[in-house]
Amino acid sequence: MYALGNFNSVSKRIAVTLLASAALLTGCGGGDDGGDVGGSPLPDSITISSLDGPSGVKVLTSTSFTVAVVTTGGIGASDIAYTWEQTAGTPVVSKAQSDGDHQSTLTFTPGVANETVTFKVTADARGKTASQAKSVPVTP
Repeated sequence: MYALGNFNSVSKRIAVTLLASAALLTGCGGGDDGGDVGGSPLPDSITISSLDGPSGVKVLTSTSFTVAVVTTGGIGASDIAYTWEQTAGTPVVSKAQSDGDHQSTLTFTPGVANETVTFKVTADARGKTASQAKSVPVTP
């Protein structure tokens, strides 16, 4: 009989613990907050996911580099400003355009053979910045 009485005491403690836990979960909402991590929205960030272009180009031949970015937080495609800068090689004529879908393309035509042309792209949005460079050798 003593064992049965001890069992009831243990059962009551377990029941009280479970009820207290359920009350705490109910009090904090216990629900989904729309997918935010830790109940807070993701912070703004911008990252270059790719910078594509040819591995080599012939002189006087038009070619392109395309950069793609990913963002978090509230950064949209229209918030991103792209800057292309030539950092090596004889200056070339170039034209950049943004496609409004987290991408920008630089089109250029190298005028001097037997050198390497390098461009650096920077993507800025809401005080966040990501940069990457790409080089391409120019052949005759």
